[in-house]
Amino acid sequence: MRLTRRQYLLGVLAVLAVLAVLLLVLGAVRLFQHEEAEEDYFGTLQTDPAKARVEYESGIRIAHLPLDWARFEPADDSYDSAYADSVKETIRTFHATGAHIEVGLGLNHPPEWLRMLHPETQYVNQFGERYAETPNIVFSQVARDEVAEYIRYVADEIGLDNFWSIRVGVSEAGEFSYPPPVSQRQDRNEYWAFDPAAQAASPFPGWRPGQRTYEGKPFTERQVEQWYDWYLAVLSNTINWQLDQYTSLGYDGRLHVLVPGAGYYPSDLRRAIQAYLDGPAAARLMGRGVGFFRTIDQIDHRDNVHIVSTALVDGSGNVPNNGCEPTDSAVNIYAEKNSTVRDWSSVRWVTALAKRAGFTGLGGESAGEHVAPYRPGVMEDAMHQMISCDLDGIMWAFDSNLYDGTPGSSLREYADVIDRHSRR
Repeated sequence: MRLTRRQYLLGVLAVLAVLAVLLLVLGAVRLFQHEEAEEDYFGTLQTDPAKARVEYESGIRIAHLPLDWARFEPADDSYDSAYADSVKETIRTFHATGAHIEVGLGLNHPPEWLRMLHPETQYVNQFGERYAETPNIVFSQVARDEVAEYIRYVADEIGLDNFWSIRVGVSEAGEFSYPPPVSQRQDRNEYWAFDPAAQAASPFPGWRPGQRTYEGKPFTERQVEQWYDWYLAVLSNTINWQLDQYTSLGYDGRLHVLVPGAGYYPSDLRRAIQAYLDGPAAARLMGRGVGFFRTIDQIDHRDNVHIVSTALVDGSGNVPNNGCEPTDSAVNIYAEKNSTVRDWSSVRWVTALAKRAGFTGLGGESAGEHVAPYRPGVMEDAMHQMISCDLDGIMWAFDSNLYDGTPGSSLREYADVIDRHSRR
Protein backbone atom coordinates (compact mmCIF):
# COMPACT_ATOMS: atom_id res chain seq x y z
CA MET A 1 0.00 0.00 0.00
CA ARG A 2 1.36 3.38 -0.97
CA LEU A 3 1.54 5.89 1.91
CA THR A 4 0.36 9.44 1.52
CA ARG A 5 2.80 12.23 2.29
CA ARG A 6 0.87 12.96 5.52
CA GLN A 7 1.02 9.31 6.63
CA TYR A 8 4.73 9.18 5.86
CA LEU A 9 5.46 12.30 7.94
CA LEU A 10 3.38 11.01 10.85
CA GLY A 11 5.30 7.74 10.74
CA VAL A 12 8.64 9.52 10.80
CA LEU A 13 7.53 11.65 13.73
CA ALA A 14 6.41 8.54 15.63
CA VAL A 15 9.80 6.86 15.09
CA LEU A 16 11.61 10.02 16.19
CA ALA A 17 9.45 10.18 19.32
CA VAL A 18 10.31 6.57 20.20
CA LEU A 19 14.00 7.27 19.63
CA ALA A 20 13.82 10.35 21.85
CA VAL A 21 12.27 8.31 24.66
CA LEU A 22 14.95 5.63 24.27
CA LEU A 23 17.68 8.26 24.43
CA LEU A 24 16.19 9.72 27.60
CA VAL A 25 16.01 6.28 29.19
CA LEU A 26 19.58 5.45 28.21
CA GLY A 27 20.72 8.82 29.52
CA ALA A 28 19.00 8.20 32.84
CA VAL A 29 20.63 4.77 33.05
CA ARG A 30 24.05 6.25 32.36
CA LEU A 31 23.43 8.96 34.99
CA PHE A 32 22.35 6.33 37.51
CA GLN A 33 25.42 4.27 36.72
CA HIS A 34 27.63 7.34 37.11
CA GLU A 35 26.11 8.09 40.51
CA GLU A 36 26.42 4.48 41.59
CA ALA A 37 30.02 4.35 40.45
CA GLU A 38 31.04 7.59 42.11
CA GLU A 39 34.14 6.99 44.17
CA ASP A 40 34.44 7.38 47.90
CA TYR A 41 36.17 10.61 48.80
CA PHE A 42 39.24 11.04 50.98
CA GLY A 43 40.74 14.33 52.07
CA THR A 44 42.58 16.14 54.80
CA LEU A 45 41.77 19.15 56.94
CA GLN A 46 43.93 22.26 56.64
CA THR A 47 45.54 20.91 53.50
CA ASP A 48 48.98 22.24 52.63
CA PRO A 49 48.87 23.34 48.95
CA ALA A 50 52.49 22.28 48.56
CA LYS A 51 51.48 18.71 49.40
CA ALA A 52 48.37 18.59 47.22
CA ARG A 53 49.93 16.86 44.21
CA VAL A 54 51.60 14.02 46.11
CA GLU A 55 48.41 13.55 48.13
CA TYR A 56 46.26 13.41 45.00
CA GLU A 57 48.58 10.77 43.59
CA SER A 58 48.12 8.85 46.87
CA GLY A 59 44.33 8.78 46.47
CA ILE A 60 43.57 11.85 48.60
CA ARG A 61 41.35 13.83 46.27
CA ILE A 62 39.73 16.43 48.56
CA ALA A 63 41.66 19.48 49.76
CA HIS A 64 40.38 21.63 52.59
CA LEU A 65 40.64 25.40 52.23
CA PRO A 66 39.90 27.38 55.44
CA LEU A 67 39.16 31.01 54.63
CA ASP A 68 39.83 33.82 57.09
CA TRP A 69 37.00 36.36 57.38
CA ALA A 70 39.19 38.75 59.40
CA ARG A 71 41.79 38.83 56.60
CA PHE A 72 39.18 39.19 53.88
CA GLU A 73 37.46 42.08 55.68
CA PRO A 74 39.93 43.71 58.10
CA ALA A 75 37.61 46.70 58.53
CA ASP A 76 33.86 47.06 58.08
CA ASP A 77 33.08 47.14 54.32
CA SER A 78 36.80 47.19 53.51
CA TYR A 79 38.14 44.13 51.70
CA ASP A 80 41.75 43.07 51.21
CA SER A 81 42.33 42.39 47.51
CA ALA A 82 45.80 40.95 48.18
CA TYR A 83 44.36 38.28 50.45
CA ALA A 84 41.65 37.54 47.88
CA ASP A 85 44.37 37.09 45.25
CA SER A 86 46.26 34.68 47.51
CA VAL A 87 43.08 32.61 47.95
CA LYS A 88 42.57 32.48 44.18
CA GLU A 89 46.16 31.30 43.75
CA THR A 90 45.64 28.52 46.29
CA ILE A 91 42.48 27.46 44.47
CA ARG A 92 44.40 27.32 41.18
CA THR A 93 47.09 25.22 42.85
CA PHE A 94 44.57 22.70 44.18
CA HIS A 95 42.66 22.51 40.90
CA ALA A 96 45.88 22.04 38.91
CA THR A 97 46.46 18.79 40.80
CA GLY A 98 42.93 17.59 40.05
CA ALA A 99 41.77 17.99 43.67
CA HIS A 100 38.29 19.07 44.66
CA ILE A 101 38.03 21.74 47.36
CA GLU A 102 36.03 21.68 50.58
CA VAL A 103 35.86 25.22 51.89
CA GLY A 104 35.25 26.63 55.34
CA LEU A 105 34.33 30.29 54.99
CA GLY A 106 35.48 31.15 58.52
CA LEU A 107 32.09 32.44 59.68
CA ASN A 108 32.88 31.12 63.15
CA HIS A 109 35.92 33.41 63.48
CA PRO A 110 34.75 36.95 62.73
CA PRO A 111 36.95 40.05 62.50
CA GLU A 112 37.46 42.02 65.70
CA TRP A 113 35.56 45.04 64.39
CA LEU A 114 32.30 43.06 64.43
CA ARG A 115 32.37 42.71 68.20
CA MET A 116 33.60 46.27 68.72
CA LEU A 117 31.06 47.96 66.42
CA HIS A 118 28.16 45.63 67.19
CA PRO A 119 28.23 44.28 70.76
CA GLU A 120 24.71 42.97 70.15
CA THR A 121 26.26 40.24 67.95
CA GLN A 122 27.56 38.45 71.05
CA TYR A 123 25.85 35.56 72.81
CA VAL A 124 24.64 36.12 76.38
CA ASN A 125 23.86 33.37 78.91
CA GLN A 126 21.41 33.43 81.80
CA PHE A 127 24.10 34.82 84.10
CA GLY A 128 24.72 37.82 81.88
CA GLU A 129 28.08 36.46 80.69
CA ARG A 130 29.03 37.06 77.07
CA TYR A 131 30.60 34.88 74.42
CA ALA A 132 32.31 36.79 71.59
CA GLU A 133 34.44 34.11 69.91
CA THR A 134 31.83 33.49 67.24
CA PRO A 135 28.97 35.71 65.96
CA ASN A 136 25.49 35.18 67.34
CA ILE A 137 23.82 34.27 64.07
CA VAL A 138 21.12 32.40 65.99
CA PHE A 139 19.46 35.53 67.38
CA SER A 140 21.24 38.67 66.14
CA GLN A 141 19.93 40.06 62.85
CA VAL A 142 22.96 42.34 62.67
CA ALA A 143 25.24 39.30 62.85
CA ARG A 144 23.26 37.59 60.11
CA ASP A 145 23.38 40.67 57.90
CA GLU A 146 27.16 40.94 58.25
CA VAL A 147 27.64 37.22 57.60
CA ALA A 148 25.36 37.34 54.55
CA GLU A 149 27.28 40.32 53.16
CA TYR A 150 30.59 38.49 53.63
CA ILE A 151 29.25 35.34 51.92
CA ARG A 152 28.08 37.46 48.97
CA TYR A 153 31.54 39.00 48.74
CA VAL A 154 33.19 35.57 48.61
CA ALA A 155 30.66 34.46 45.98
CA ASP A 156 31.34 37.53 43.82
CA GLU A 157 35.10 37.77 44.29
CA ILE A 158 36.11 34.10 44.54
CA GLY A 159 33.16 32.18 43.10
CA LEU A 160 31.32 29.49 45.06
CA ASP A 161 31.44 27.20 42.04
CA ASN A 162 35.14 26.68 42.76
CA PHE A 163 34.15 24.58 45.75
CA TRP A 164 33.09 20.94 45.77
CA SER A 165 31.62 21.32 49.25
CA ILE A 166 30.96 24.01 51.87
CA ARG A 167 31.21 23.37 55.59
CA VAL A 168 28.14 24.46 57.59
CA GLY A 169 27.89 25.04 61.35
CA VAL A 170 27.24 27.55 64.12
CA SER A 171 29.66 27.09 67.04
CA GLU A 172 33.18 28.42 67.59
CA ALA A 173 34.41 25.21 65.91
CA GLY A 174 32.06 25.73 62.97
CA GLU A 175 29.87 22.79 64.01
CA PHE A 176 26.18 22.15 64.74
CA SER A 177 25.93 23.44 68.32
CA TYR A 178 25.80 26.51 70.50
CA PRO A 179 29.07 27.85 71.97
CA PRO A 180 30.66 26.05 74.94
CA PRO A 181 30.14 27.11 78.56
CA VAL A 182 32.43 29.86 79.81
CA SER A 183 32.70 28.29 83.27
CA GLN A 184 34.86 25.23 83.93
CA ARG A 185 32.37 23.84 86.45
CA GLN A 186 31.12 20.45 85.31
CA ASP A 187 27.72 20.88 86.95
CA ARG A 188 26.92 24.36 85.64
CA ASN A 189 24.32 24.70 82.90
CA GLU A 190 24.72 27.65 80.52
CA TYR A 191 22.17 28.56 77.88
CA TRP A 192 22.90 31.13 75.17
CA ALA A 193 19.47 32.69 74.77
CA PHE A 194 19.52 35.80 76.97
CA ASP A 195 20.62 38.66 74.74
CA PRO A 196 17.79 41.15 74.00
CA ALA A 197 16.97 39.66 70.59
CA ALA A 198 16.75 36.15 72.04
CA GLN A 199 14.52 37.32 74.86
CA ALA A 200 12.23 39.07 72.41
CA ALA A 201 11.78 35.77 70.59
CA SER A 202 11.57 33.56 73.70
CA PRO A 203 8.26 31.80 74.39
CA PHE A 204 8.72 32.80 78.05
CA PRO A 205 10.70 36.06 78.18
CA GLY A 206 12.51 36.52 81.47
CA TRP A 207 12.31 32.88 82.55
CA ARG A 208 15.64 31.32 83.46
CA PRO A 209 16.56 27.64 83.81
CA GLY A 210 16.05 26.43 87.35
CA GLN A 211 13.15 28.76 88.14
CA ARG A 212 9.96 27.01 89.27
CA THR A 213 7.67 29.99 88.84
CA TYR A 214 6.98 32.46 86.05
CA GLU A 215 5.12 35.74 86.40
CA GLY A 216 3.90 34.70 89.82
CA LYS A 217 2.55 31.32 88.74
CA PRO A 218 3.96 27.76 88.89
CA PHE A 219 6.06 26.94 85.83
CA THR A 220 5.32 23.41 84.66
CA GLU A 221 7.66 20.78 83.27
CA ARG A 222 5.67 20.99 80.05
CA GLN A 223 6.54 24.69 79.81
CA VAL A 224 10.20 23.88 80.47
CA GLU A 225 10.04 21.44 77.57
CA GLN A 226 8.40 24.07 75.37
CA TRP A 227 11.20 26.52 76.13
CA TYR A 228 13.89 23.96 75.38
CA ASP A 229 12.16 22.81 72.19
CA TRP A 230 12.32 26.43 71.05
CA TYR A 231 15.99 26.64 72.04
CA LEU A 232 16.81 23.63 69.85
CA ALA A 233 14.61 24.72 66.94
CA VAL A 234 16.21 28.15 66.57
CA LEU A 235 19.63 26.49 66.43
CA SER A 236 18.46 24.14 63.67
CA ASN A 237 16.84 27.04 61.83
CA THR A 238 20.21 28.78 61.84
CA ILE A 239 21.67 25.86 59.90
CA ASN A 240 18.77 26.13 57.46
CA TRP A 241 19.36 29.88 57.15
CA GLN A 242 22.96 29.18 56.12
CA LEU A 243 21.83 26.60 53.58
CA ASP A 244 19.51 29.24 52.12
CA GLN A 245 22.38 31.74 51.84
CA TYR A 246 24.40 29.41 49.64
CA THR A 247 21.59 28.09 47.48
CA SER A 248 20.18 31.60 46.91
CA LEU A 249 23.55 32.49 45.37
CA GLY A 250 23.23 29.63 42.92
CA TYR A 251 25.48 27.14 44.70
CA ASP A 252 24.46 23.56 43.94
CA GLY A 253 27.44 21.64 45.34
CA ARG A 254 27.58 19.71 48.58
CA LEU A 255 26.63 21.35 51.86
CA HIS A 256 28.28 19.51 54.76
CA VAL A 257 26.55 19.99 58.13
CA LEU A 258 29.17 19.18 60.76
CA VAL A 259 27.88 17.19 63.75
CA PRO A 260 30.27 17.02 66.75
CA GLY A 261 30.43 13.98 69.03
CA ALA A 262 27.36 12.13 70.23
CA GLY A 263 25.74 14.88 72.27
CA TYR A 264 23.30 13.79 74.94
CA TYR A 265 20.63 11.07 74.88
CA PRO A 266 16.82 11.06 75.30
CA SER A 267 16.96 9.95 78.94
CA ASP A 268 19.39 12.81 79.69
CA LEU A 269 16.85 15.25 78.30
CA ARG A 270 14.05 13.73 80.38
CA ARG A 271 16.06 14.14 83.58
CA ALA A 272 17.11 17.66 82.62
CA ILE A 273 13.51 18.71 82.02
CA GLN A 274 12.51 17.28 85.40
CA ALA A 275 15.29 19.38 86.98
CA TYR A 276 14.07 22.49 85.11
CA LEU A 277 17.24 22.42 82.97
CA ASP A 278 19.41 23.07 85.99
CA GLY A 279 20.41 19.59 87.10
CA PRO A 280 23.60 17.57 86.62
CA ALA A 281 22.24 15.49 83.71
CA ALA A 282 24.53 16.29 80.75
CA ALA A 283 25.06 19.71 82.29
CA ARG A 284 27.73 20.95 79.89
CA LEU A 285 25.89 19.56 76.86
CA MET A 286 22.32 20.77 77.40
CA GLY A 287 23.21 24.41 76.80
CA ARG A 288 25.09 23.49 73.65
CA GLY A 289 21.89 22.11 72.16
CA VAL A 290 23.48 18.84 71.04
CA GLY A 291 20.30 16.78 71.22
CA PHE A 292 20.86 15.38 67.74
CA PHE A 293 17.99 12.91 68.10
CA ARG A 294 15.79 16.02 67.96
CA THR A 295 17.72 18.44 65.77
CA ILE A 296 19.07 16.42 62.82
CA ASP A 297 15.55 15.87 61.53
CA GLN A 298 14.97 19.65 61.71
CA ILE A 299 17.61 20.29 59.05
CA ASP A 300 16.16 20.92 55.60
CA HIS A 301 16.20 17.71 53.60
CA ARG A 302 17.81 18.83 50.36
CA ASP A 303 19.56 16.57 47.88
CA ASN A 304 22.91 18.29 48.37
CA VAL A 305 22.83 18.40 52.19
CA HIS A 306 25.13 15.86 53.83
CA ILE A 307 25.31 15.05 57.54
CA VAL A 308 28.96 14.74 58.55
CA SER A 309 30.07 13.25 61.87
CA THR A 310 33.24 14.98 63.02
CA ALA A 311 33.95 12.21 65.54
CA LEU A 312 35.49 9.32 63.65
CA VAL A 313 37.93 7.41 65.86
CA ASP A 314 37.21 9.64 68.87
CA GLY A 315 37.59 6.65 71.22
CA SER A 316 33.88 6.53 72.07
CA GLY A 317 31.77 3.39 72.41
CA ASN A 318 31.72 0.40 74.73
CA VAL A 319 34.02 -1.19 72.18
CA PRO A 320 36.03 1.91 71.27
CA ASN A 321 35.41 3.21 67.75
CA ASN A 322 32.84 0.54 66.95
CA GLY A 323 31.15 0.70 63.57
CA CYS A 324 27.53 0.48 62.48
CA GLU A 325 25.34 -2.63 62.22
CA PRO A 326 22.41 -3.27 59.83
CA THR A 327 20.08 -3.68 62.84
CA ASP A 328 20.81 -0.20 64.24
CA SER A 329 17.70 1.31 62.64
CA ALA A 330 15.50 -1.13 64.57
CA VAL A 331 16.85 -0.13 67.99
CA ASN A 332 14.50 1.85 70.22
CA ILE A 333 16.55 4.98 70.87
CA TYR A 334 13.98 6.18 73.42
CA ALA A 335 14.35 3.17 75.72
CA GLU A 336 14.29 4.08 79.41
CA LYS A 337 18.04 4.40 79.97
CA ASN A 338 19.24 4.31 76.35
CA SER A 339 21.75 1.67 77.47
CA THR A 340 22.13 0.12 74.01
CA VAL A 341 22.89 3.31 72.11
CA ARG A 342 25.19 4.56 74.87
CA ASP A 343 27.47 1.66 73.93
CA TRP A 344 27.69 2.94 70.35
CA SER A 345 30.49 5.13 69.06
CA SER A 346 29.63 8.76 68.30
CA VAL A 347 29.64 8.20 64.55
CA ARG A 348 27.40 5.15 64.88
CA TRP A 349 24.85 7.14 66.88
CA VAL A 350 24.88 10.14 64.54
CA THR A 351 24.68 7.92 61.46
CA ALA A 352 21.67 6.08 62.87
CA LEU A 353 19.91 9.37 63.61
CA ALA A 354 20.68 10.77 60.15
CA LYS A 355 19.36 7.64 58.44
CA ARG A 356 16.23 7.66 60.61
CA ALA A 357 15.69 11.26 59.52
CA GLY A 358 15.95 10.24 55.86
CA PHE A 359 19.37 11.61 54.98
CA THR A 360 21.33 9.56 52.46
CA GLY A 361 24.33 11.87 52.12
CA LEU A 362 26.61 10.93 55.01
CA GLY A 363 30.26 11.69 55.69
CA GLY A 364 32.87 11.64 58.41
CA GLU A 365 36.03 13.25 59.59
CA SER A 366 38.44 12.14 62.25
CA ALA A 367 38.20 13.88 65.60
CA GLY A 368 41.92 14.69 65.74
CA GLU A 369 44.54 13.47 68.15
CA HIS A 370 43.73 16.35 70.52
CA VAL A 371 40.47 14.46 71.18
CA ALA A 372 41.77 10.88 71.09
CA PRO A 373 45.49 10.23 70.53
CA TYR A 374 46.31 8.51 67.25
CA ARG A 375 48.05 5.14 67.30
CA PRO A 376 48.99 2.38 64.86
CA GLY A 377 45.82 1.04 63.24
CA VAL A 378 43.75 4.19 63.79
CA MET A 379 43.20 4.72 60.08
CA GLU A 380 42.02 1.13 59.71
CA ASP A 381 39.45 1.80 62.45
CA ALA A 382 38.31 4.95 60.66
CA MET A 383 37.91 3.01 57.42
CA HIS A 384 35.87 0.34 59.22
CA GLN A 385 33.55 3.02 60.58
CA MET A 386 33.22 4.60 57.13
CA ILE A 387 32.35 1.38 55.35
CA SER A 388 30.06 -0.12 58.01
CA CYS A 389 28.15 3.17 58.41
CA ASP A 390 27.82 3.76 54.63
CA LEU A 391 29.66 7.06 54.79
CA ASP A 392 30.61 8.68 51.49
CA GLY A 393 34.13 9.45 52.63
CA ILE A 394 36.61 10.72 55.20
CA MET A 395 38.35 14.00 55.91
CA TRP A 396 41.44 13.32 58.01
CA ALA A 397 42.41 15.72 60.80
CA PHE A 398 44.95 17.04 60.13
CA ASP A 399 47.07 17.32 57.01
CA SER A 400 50.17 18.10 59.07
CA ASN A 401 49.74 14.82 60.98
CA LEU A 402 50.59 12.94 57.80
CA TYR A 403 54.13 14.29 57.95
CA ASP A 404 55.04 15.02 61.57
CA GLY A 405 55.55 11.47 62.82
CA THR A 406 52.16 11.12 64.53
CA PRO A 407 51.70 7.37 65.26
CA GLY A 408 49.34 5.67 62.81
CA SER A 409 48.84 8.84 60.77
CA SER A 410 51.30 8.96 57.90
CA LEU A 411 50.74 9.62 54.22
CA ARG A 412 51.89 6.07 53.48
CA GLU A 413 49.32 4.59 55.88
CA TYR A 414 46.52 6.76 54.52
CA ALA A 415 47.37 5.81 50.94
CA ASP A 416 47.47 2.15 51.95
CA VAL A 417 44.02 2.04 53.57
CA ILE A 418 42.56 4.00 50.65
CA ASP A 419 44.03 1.54 48.17
CA ARG A 420 42.83 -1.51 50.11
CA HIS A 421 39.37 -0.38 51.17
CA SER A 422 37.98 2.36 48.95
CA ARG A 423 34.82 1.36 47.08
CA ARG A 424 35.28 2.59 43.50
